[in-house]
Amino acid sequence: MNQTTRSCTKITVSDTDASSLYPSSYQDHIPEPDVRHSAGRRIEDHISSYPKASLAWELLIKVSHISVLWDMAAFTTTERLRMNDHGRIHAQVTAASALTILDLLCSSDIKPDIIKKGGDLDDAMLIVLVSALCHDIGNAIHRDSHLSHSMMLAQPILDMILPVIYPDPKTALLMSTVILSAIHSHHGDPKPLTIEGSIISVADASDMTKGRACHSTDISTASMHAISTLAIDDVIITRGLNRPVEIQILMSQLAGMFQIHETLIPKIHAGLLKEHINVYIPLQDQYIY
Repeated sequence: MNQTTRSCTKITVSDTDASSLYPSSYQDHIPEPDVRHSAGRRIEDHISSYPKASLAWELLIKVSHISVLWDMAAFTTTERLRMNDHGRIHAQVTAASALTILDLLCSSDIKPDIIKKGGDLDDAMLIVLVSALCHDIGNAIHRDSHLSHSMMLAQPILDMILPVIYPDPKTALLMSTVILSAIHSHHGDPKPLTIEGSIISVADASDMTKGRACHSTDISTASMHAISTLAIDDVIITRGLNRPVEIQILMSQLAGMFQIHETLIPKIHAGLLKEHINVYIPLQDQYIY
Protein backbone atom coordinates (compact mmCIF):
# COMPACT_ATOMS: atom_id res chain seq x y z
CA MET A 1 0.00 0.00 0.00
CA ASN A 2 1.49 3.30 -1.07
CA GLN A 3 1.77 5.93 1.63
CA THR A 4 1.70 9.61 0.86
CA THR A 5 3.73 11.87 3.09
CA ARG A 6 2.37 15.38 3.43
CA SER A 7 4.85 18.01 4.51
CA CYS A 8 3.69 20.73 6.88
CA THR A 9 4.94 24.26 6.91
CA LYS A 10 5.09 25.97 10.28
CA ILE A 11 3.37 29.34 10.31
CA THR A 12 4.58 31.91 12.80
CA VAL A 13 2.47 34.95 13.57
CA SER A 14 4.34 37.98 14.83
CA ASP A 15 2.52 40.03 17.45
CA THR A 16 3.91 43.21 15.96
CA ASP A 17 2.98 42.49 12.36
CA ALA A 18 -0.12 40.31 12.43
CA SER A 19 -1.83 42.68 10.02
CA SER A 20 0.48 41.45 7.25
CA LEU A 21 -1.76 38.38 7.03
CA TYR A 22 -4.61 40.43 5.61
CA PRO A 23 -5.25 41.92 2.17
CA SER A 24 -3.56 45.14 1.12
CA SER A 25 -6.98 46.83 0.93
CA TYR A 26 -7.30 46.29 4.68
CA GLN A 27 -3.71 47.26 5.46
CA ASP A 28 -4.16 50.56 3.62
CA HIS A 29 -6.73 51.61 6.21
CA ILE A 30 -4.99 50.61 9.42
CA PRO A 31 -4.90 53.77 11.59
CA GLU A 32 -1.63 55.67 11.64
CA PRO A 33 0.87 54.68 14.35
CA ASP A 34 0.63 58.09 16.05
CA VAL A 35 -2.99 57.34 17.00
CA ARG A 36 -1.89 54.09 18.62
CA HIS A 37 1.07 55.71 20.36
CA SER A 38 -1.07 58.60 21.63
CA ALA A 39 -3.56 56.21 23.23
CA GLY A 40 -0.72 54.10 24.60
CA ARG A 41 0.93 57.14 26.18
CA ARG A 42 -2.34 58.19 27.78
CA ILE A 43 -2.75 54.71 29.25
CA GLU A 44 0.80 54.70 30.61
CA ASP A 45 0.33 58.16 32.13
CA HIS A 46 -2.74 56.94 34.01
CA ILE A 47 -1.21 53.72 35.35
CA SER A 48 2.36 54.88 36.02
CA SER A 49 1.76 55.03 39.79
CA TYR A 50 -0.03 51.68 39.92
CA PRO A 51 2.33 48.67 39.82
CA LYS A 52 -0.31 45.97 39.34
CA ALA A 53 -2.01 47.77 36.45
CA SER A 54 1.39 48.57 34.92
CA LEU A 55 2.44 44.92 35.06
CA ALA A 56 -0.86 43.86 33.48
CA TRP A 57 -0.27 46.33 30.63
CA GLU A 58 3.25 45.01 30.09
CA LEU A 59 2.10 41.38 30.10
CA LEU A 60 -0.75 42.07 27.69
CA ILE A 61 1.35 44.02 25.21
CA LYS A 62 4.64 42.13 25.35
CA VAL A 63 3.74 38.57 26.35
CA SER A 64 0.17 37.74 25.36
CA HIS A 65 -1.06 37.21 21.80
CA ILE A 66 -3.85 39.76 22.12
CA SER A 67 -2.51 41.74 19.14
CA VAL A 68 -3.46 38.88 16.82
CA LEU A 69 -7.03 39.06 18.12
CA TRP A 70 -7.09 42.85 17.77
CA ASP A 71 -5.92 42.67 14.17
CA MET A 72 -8.46 40.00 13.25
CA ALA A 73 -11.25 41.93 15.02
CA ALA A 74 -10.33 45.04 13.02
CA PHE A 75 -10.25 43.05 9.79
CA THR A 76 -13.66 41.50 10.49
CA THR A 77 -15.36 44.78 11.37
CA THR A 78 -13.81 47.20 8.88
CA GLU A 79 -13.06 45.02 5.86
CA ARG A 80 -15.86 42.46 6.01
CA LEU A 81 -18.67 44.33 7.78
CA ARG A 82 -17.66 47.91 6.84
CA MET A 83 -18.14 49.06 10.41
CA ASN A 84 -15.99 51.28 12.58
CA ASP A 85 -12.67 49.77 13.67
CA HIS A 86 -12.94 47.40 16.65
CA GLY A 87 -9.29 46.39 16.85
CA ARG A 88 -6.13 47.57 18.57
CA ILE A 89 -6.74 51.30 18.28
CA HIS A 90 -10.33 51.07 19.49
CA ALA A 91 -9.23 48.94 22.44
CA GLN A 92 -6.52 51.38 23.48
CA VAL A 93 -8.61 54.52 22.93
CA THR A 94 -11.37 52.92 25.00
CA ALA A 95 -8.88 52.00 27.73
CA ALA A 96 -7.46 55.53 27.89
CA SER A 97 -10.95 57.04 28.10
CA ALA A 98 -12.05 54.50 30.71
CA LEU A 99 -9.06 55.28 32.91
CA THR A 100 -9.84 59.00 32.62
CA ILE A 101 -13.42 58.37 33.75
CA LEU A 102 -12.19 56.20 36.63
CA ASP A 103 -9.81 58.95 37.77
CA LEU A 104 -12.58 61.56 37.69
CA LEU A 105 -15.00 59.35 39.61
CA CYS A 106 -12.46 58.40 42.27
CA SER A 107 -11.49 62.03 42.80
CA SER A 108 -15.17 62.66 43.58
CA ASP A 109 -15.18 59.78 46.10
CA ILE A 110 -17.21 57.44 43.89
CA LYS A 111 -15.62 54.11 44.68
CA PRO A 112 -15.27 51.23 42.20
CA ASP A 113 -16.91 48.00 43.28
CA ILE A 114 -13.62 46.12 43.70
CA ILE A 115 -12.74 48.49 46.54
CA LYS A 116 -15.98 47.52 48.28
CA LYS A 117 -14.76 43.91 48.00
CA GLY A 118 -11.47 44.68 49.74
CA GLY A 119 -9.40 45.74 46.75
CA ASP A 120 -7.60 49.01 46.16
CA LEU A 121 -7.39 51.64 43.42
CA ASP A 122 -4.58 49.74 41.70
CA ASP A 123 -6.93 46.75 41.40
CA ALA A 124 -9.62 49.01 39.94
CA MET A 125 -7.14 50.43 37.44
CA LEU A 126 -6.19 46.92 36.37
CA ILE A 127 -9.81 45.83 35.97
CA VAL A 128 -10.72 48.84 33.86
CA LEU A 129 -7.55 48.57 31.77
CA VAL A 130 -7.80 44.85 31.02
CA SER A 131 -11.57 44.93 30.46
CA ALA A 132 -11.21 47.75 27.94
CA LEU A 133 -8.37 46.07 26.09
CA CYS A 134 -10.25 42.76 25.83
CA HIS A 135 -13.86 43.91 25.46
CA ASP A 136 -14.13 43.59 21.66
CA ILE A 137 -11.68 40.78 20.85
CA GLY A 138 -14.67 38.50 20.19
CA ASN A 139 -15.12 40.26 16.85
CA ALA A 140 -12.13 38.20 15.74
CA ILE A 141 -14.55 35.26 15.56
CA HIS A 142 -17.75 37.01 14.45
CA ARG A 143 -19.72 40.15 15.18
CA ASP A 144 -22.75 38.08 16.11
CA SER A 145 -22.50 36.99 19.76
CA HIS A 146 -19.21 38.85 20.06
CA LEU A 147 -19.87 39.54 23.74
CA SER A 148 -19.70 35.82 24.48
CA HIS A 149 -16.79 35.36 22.08
CA SER A 150 -14.88 38.14 23.86
CA MET A 151 -15.37 36.46 27.23
CA MET A 152 -14.24 33.12 25.84
CA LEU A 153 -11.10 34.57 24.23
CA ALA A 154 -10.32 36.72 27.27
CA GLN A 155 -10.38 33.81 29.72
CA PRO A 156 -7.05 32.22 28.71
CA ILE A 157 -5.46 35.68 28.64
CA LEU A 158 -6.67 36.30 32.19
CA ASP A 159 -5.51 32.84 33.24
CA MET A 160 -2.05 33.76 31.99
CA ILE A 161 -1.60 37.25 33.45
CA LEU A 162 -3.61 37.34 36.68
CA PRO A 163 -1.74 34.59 38.60
CA VAL A 164 1.49 36.50 37.93
CA ILE A 165 0.03 39.56 39.65
CA TYR A 166 -2.19 37.82 42.22
CA PRO A 167 -0.56 34.66 43.64
CA ASP A 168 -3.67 33.97 45.74
CA PRO A 169 -6.04 31.95 43.49
CA LYS A 170 -9.16 33.37 45.15
CA THR A 171 -8.05 36.94 44.50
CA ALA A 172 -7.17 36.14 40.90
CA LEU A 173 -10.60 34.54 40.44
CA LEU A 174 -12.36 37.57 41.93
CA MET A 175 -10.49 39.89 39.58
CA SER A 176 -11.31 37.64 36.64
CA THR A 177 -15.05 37.65 37.36
CA VAL A 178 -15.21 41.45 37.62
CA ILE A 179 -13.30 41.80 34.34
CA LEU A 180 -15.51 39.27 32.54
CA SER A 181 -18.63 41.00 33.89
CA ALA A 182 -17.42 44.30 32.41
CA ILE A 183 -16.68 42.67 29.06
CA HIS A 184 -20.07 40.95 28.98
CA SER A 185 -22.01 44.15 29.67
CA HIS A 186 -20.08 46.69 27.58
CA HIS A 187 -22.95 47.09 25.10
CA GLY A 188 -25.34 48.12 27.86
CA ASP A 189 -27.48 45.03 27.22
CA PRO A 190 -27.24 43.23 29.58
CA LYS A 191 -26.96 46.19 31.91
CA PRO A 192 -23.61 46.74 33.61
CA LEU A 193 -23.86 45.71 37.27
CA THR A 194 -20.60 47.25 38.47
CA ILE A 195 -19.04 50.70 38.40
CA GLU A 196 -16.14 49.22 36.44
CA GLY A 197 -18.48 47.69 33.85
CA SER A 198 -20.40 50.96 33.53
CA ILE A 199 -17.13 52.80 32.89
CA ILE A 200 -16.19 50.40 30.08
CA SER A 201 -19.60 50.75 28.45
CA VAL A 202 -19.42 54.56 28.39
CA ALA A 203 -15.78 54.67 27.31
CA ASP A 204 -16.54 52.24 24.48
CA ALA A 205 -19.28 54.53 23.18
CA SER A 206 -17.01 57.58 23.49
CA ASP A 207 -14.73 56.36 20.70
CA MET A 208 -16.65 58.06 17.91
CA THR A 209 -14.42 60.59 16.17
CA LYS A 210 -14.22 60.77 12.39
CA GLY A 211 -10.69 59.37 12.19
CA ARG A 212 -12.08 56.18 13.70
CA ALA A 213 -14.86 55.63 11.17
CA CYS A 214 -15.28 52.99 8.49
CA HIS A 215 -12.77 53.71 5.72
CA SER A 216 -15.49 54.20 3.11
CA THR A 217 -17.40 57.48 3.05
CA ASP A 218 -19.78 56.25 0.37
CA ILE A 219 -23.29 56.38 1.85
CA SER A 220 -24.27 53.34 -0.20
CA THR A 221 -21.70 51.16 1.57
CA ALA A 222 -20.88 52.78 4.92
CA SER A 223 -23.11 52.26 7.95
CA MET A 224 -25.08 55.16 9.44
CA HIS A 225 -22.87 54.91 12.53
CA ALA A 226 -19.77 55.38 10.36
CA ILE A 227 -21.30 58.32 8.50
CA SER A 228 -22.32 59.93 11.78
CA THR A 229 -18.79 59.69 13.16
CA LEU A 230 -17.52 61.68 10.16
CA ALA A 231 -19.24 64.73 11.66
CA ILE A 232 -17.53 64.31 15.05
CA ASP A 233 -14.17 66.05 15.33
CA ASP A 234 -13.21 65.22 18.90
CA VAL A 235 -14.44 63.82 22.20
CA ILE A 236 -13.10 65.37 25.38
CA ILE A 237 -13.64 63.76 28.78
CA THR A 238 -13.13 66.21 31.61
CA ARG A 239 -14.41 67.23 35.02
CA GLY A 240 -17.95 68.60 34.88
CA LEU A 241 -19.37 71.68 36.53
CA ASN A 242 -22.11 69.81 38.37
CA ARG A 243 -21.10 66.18 37.93
CA PRO A 244 -17.76 64.35 38.17
CA VAL A 245 -17.59 63.55 34.45
CA GLU A 246 -18.42 65.74 31.46
CA ILE A 247 -18.18 64.34 27.93
CA GLN A 248 -17.79 67.17 25.42
CA ILE A 249 -18.45 66.20 21.81
CA LEU A 250 -17.10 68.57 19.19
CA MET A 251 -18.78 68.19 15.82
CA SER A 252 -18.92 70.04 12.52
CA GLN A 253 -22.44 68.89 11.59
CA LEU A 254 -25.50 67.74 13.48
CA ALA A 255 -25.26 64.37 11.73
CA GLY A 256 -23.04 63.43 14.65
CA MET A 257 -26.09 63.48 16.92
CA PHE A 258 -27.13 60.08 15.53
CA GLN A 259 -24.10 58.36 17.04
CA ILE A 260 -24.62 60.13 20.36
CA HIS A 261 -28.30 59.28 20.72
CA GLU A 262 -28.00 55.76 19.32
CA THR A 263 -24.90 54.67 21.22
CA LEU A 264 -23.56 56.96 23.95
CA ILE A 265 -26.75 58.08 25.71
CA PRO A 266 -28.26 54.57 25.96
CA LYS A 267 -25.02 53.22 27.42
CA ILE A 268 -24.87 55.97 30.03
CA HIS A 269 -28.48 55.34 30.95
CA ALA A 270 -28.02 51.55 31.12
CA GLY A 271 -25.25 51.57 33.71
CA LEU A 272 -24.59 52.96 37.18
CA LEU A 273 -23.14 56.32 36.12
CA LYS A 274 -26.25 58.12 34.93
CA GLU A 275 -26.15 60.48 37.92
CA HIS A 276 -22.45 61.20 37.48
CA ILE A 277 -22.10 62.13 33.77
CA ASN A 278 -23.10 65.10 31.64
CA VAL A 279 -22.88 65.27 27.84
CA TYR A 280 -22.21 68.70 26.33
CA ILE A 281 -22.43 69.70 22.64
CA PRO A 282 -20.48 72.95 21.99
CA LEU A 283 -21.98 73.29 18.48
CA GLN A 284 -25.39 73.77 20.10
CA ASP A 285 -24.04 75.17 23.38
CA GLN A 286 -26.30 72.64 25.04
CA TYR A 287 -26.20 69.83 27.57
CA ILE A 288 -28.12 66.90 26.13
CA TYR A 289 -27.62 64.67 29.16
